[in-house]
Amino acid sequence: MTGYEIGDPYWLPTPSTLFIETSQQGLAQPLKVAFSTGIHPIGEADPVGQQAVLETVSLIQELGHTVEQACPDCSDLIEPFSVVWRAGVAASGIPAEALSSFNRWLLSHHDSSGDYLRAVWAMQAIARRIVAFFENYDVLVLPVYLHPPIRIGEFANLSPEETLRRIIHWIAPCPPFNASGQPAIAIPATFTPEGLPIGIQIVGRPAAEATIIALAAQIESVNRWSEKRPILE
Repeated sequence: MTGYEIGDPYWLPTPSTLFIETSQQGLAQPLKVAFSTGIHPIGEADPVGQQAVLETVSLIQELGHTVEQACPDCSDLIEPFSVVWRAGVAASGIPAEALSSFNRWLLSHHDSSGDYLRAVWAMQAIARRIVAFFENYDVLVLPVYLHPPIRIGEFANLSPEETLRRIIHWIAPCPPFNASGQPAIAIPATFTPEGLPIGIQIVGRPAAEATIIALAAQIESVNRWSEKRPILE
């Protein structure tokens, strides 16, 4: 996944230290950490998701890092991301009859090649803005999702339009960093009343995997979530 191979249009440098070693070495100096309990313009996470972020940043502050509430502007990402998503279904080559009804709907609404290219350009412009946010911060802490996992069959009777709207709302904190290509790591942070883990994500600067892995390891060394178990009925 790193280093150059013949024909690669883009590539990442090979890390100077193995990631497993990074998780054991710790951080050389305190970090400047931004956080948000939601993502604009979609909205805030549910109360449990917000609690997970707030408990994590409180712990991060106790560990000696600087914490500040802030988040990059992702307000105009939804439409170009949706265009690229629809194009992916069309480009898959899978026959329509083999697709789910939702993906058939996406296929029937895919855009022109010109629309796709404009969407890619728009995503690249937004990605530059997102990455520029990290000139002032080492990492960003966000919810992974805006509400708990979808129950089996929860979307079964919804229209394709409503299904897409709910998916976008659910996964909203993730696509910005798919667009920007930044590293992110998700770790359990707190638990629902039923004992199920709720995660937060730590997003780093481009190619700064070592920083987010080291911070995640530092958090996990204190928040010993692996020793907890959900309530089984």
